[in-house]
Amino acid sequence: MDSLSDHYVRDVASAMAAVLGSRLVGVYLHGSAVLGGFDARRSDIDVLVVCAHPMTTDEQAAAAGRLSNDRLPCPARGLELSVVTLPVTLRPKTQPPFELHVTTAPDDTKVVDGHGHGGDPDLVLHFAVCHQAGRLVGPGRAPAEVFAPVAHDLVMAQLVAELRWAAEHAPGEYAVLNACRAWRFATDGTLVSKIDGGQWALHRVSMTGHELVQSALERQRCLPATEFDSREVKRFVHWILSRIVETSA
Repeated sequence: MDSLSDHYVRDVASAMAAVLGSRLVGVYLHGSAVLGGFDARRSDIDVLVVCAHPMTTDEQAAAAGRLSNDRLPCPARGLELSVVTLPVTLRPKTQPPFELHVTTAPDDTKVVDGHGHGGDPDLVLHFAVCHQAGRLVGPGRAPAEVFAPVAHDLVMAQLVAELRWAAEHAPGEYAVLNACRAWRFATDGTLVSKIDGGQWALHRVSMTGHELVQSALERQRCLPATEFDSREVKRFVHWILSRIVETSA
């Protein structure tokens, strides 16, 4: 991660410390910034904040204000931050509850109150990445003390759900590379970045698949690449899904 983004993450941690005080367990960086492949031109800065007890309404409002792009401009695509409590991270489940969710990307700016919400299934993968490779920002407890191991089946189910969604709704490079990293996890239980997943898959696919993955890698790196045929992307994703089913059988 570049120095501007690194400084920004420290500012985010300071903002959350000011809001939560002694109830802050820790602020943890995850996503491409710790798995690899971070590029400020297209990557979010992914952060999980863990607190000892639920947030008050005043704390939610204070955190949203301090983290807004007007108050704290993000040098990358945007901030994606969730606040969760320690009991939630120690007992991960299918749709973990959360206290607050903040995103600041220009095309996806929102503040979501987690109280009364049904939970966020995306947190399953965030918790798993934090347990494997999360980086503590500022003072707090080590990631291994805060994030319990997430069951393989729970991670796999979320990867597959995300993969099916991506085949219909996400850009081609996202769908292709996400499929590759899901296949890697199904094979050896390792969570990797989309770029590392694509590199791993390159020599395990057909010539057509190789060209598709190569184009996806080039696009992910913001390099010139051929246009995707959406039908080929969907075929590739469903082929990966079939391989995952075979591997899990």
